[in-house]
Amino acid sequence: MTMGKRQLVLAALIVALGAAVYLNWQFSGNNQLLATNAVTSTADHEFGEAQLADVPVSGSSKTTSSAVKANASVSAYFSEARLSRQKSRDQAVELLEKVLLDAKSNEAAKKDAVAQAAIIAQNTLKESNMENLIKAKGFADCMAFIQNSECSVVVKTNDSSQNNAIVIKDVVAGQAGIPYDKIKIVEVK
Repeated sequence: MTMGKRQLVLAALIVALGAAVYLNWQFSGNNQLLATNAVTSTADHEFGEAQLADVPVSGSSKTTSSAVKANASVSAYFSEARLSRQKSRDQAVELLEKVLLDAKSNEAAKKDAVAQAAIIAQNTLKESNMENLIKAKGFADCMAFIQNSECSVVVKTNDSSQNNAIVIKDVVAGQAGIPYDKIKIVEVK
């Protein structure tokens, strides 16, 4: 029995598909799906992430004053993060403008600068739309950061639930086209 070219190609494709499935299974590990690991909080402080400010509120004035301070620090975080994001974008745009205006820059560098400026403008619009829509869904405050086809969303909320995570991920996926597994949600209480 002889095997023709088609059978050899088909056998090779089946072996390659099997290898791809096996490697995908090996490298995916024990990752949970969608909203089961959607809401995360971290103690590391990176741009776009917040430290959790969890202060119980009761009838005592001491606890109430610390709750007011925590609320003020959360508001200050959002203000500082917005300012920092705007400063870094302004610096990036300034650098791109210098490349465009530099007579020594070649055409490829200028085209790359224009493309990067367009990406910054698109991301700014998407982030703004996402923030407004998430706030419209009932969240007190929110910030979105798009970078490298991933999105981090910082939300101020009083209750944690998977429904909140699903609502936020739906907004981000709808506005930016980012897959659910590339969206990180950080809660600030």
